[in-house]
Amino acid sequence: MNHAVAVAAAMVAAGIALGGGAIGAAIGDGLVGSAWIQGVSRQPELEGRLRTNMFLIVGLVEAMYFINLALGFVFIYAIGTPVS
Repeated sequence: MNHAVAVAAAMVAAGIALGGGAIGAAIGDGLVGSAWIQGVSRQPELEGRLRTNMFLIVGLVEAMYFINLALGFVFIYAIGTPVS
């Protein structure tokens, strides 16, 4: 029974971490998009450079979420595997 509680706690913790990561990624993507729109409206001739930078930053923000997802599965697997 103790092992089942540990696995359930690991799953809940991973879910909370993923929820926080998703909220953070959404906020980050929104801020980057807003800054891009402001930059293009101020200097339209730099649209190409700003778009490249925007996609790089959005990619890095999303990569942080997917790393969080992978680590959540690793931790669940590590706790869920019984030690013999």
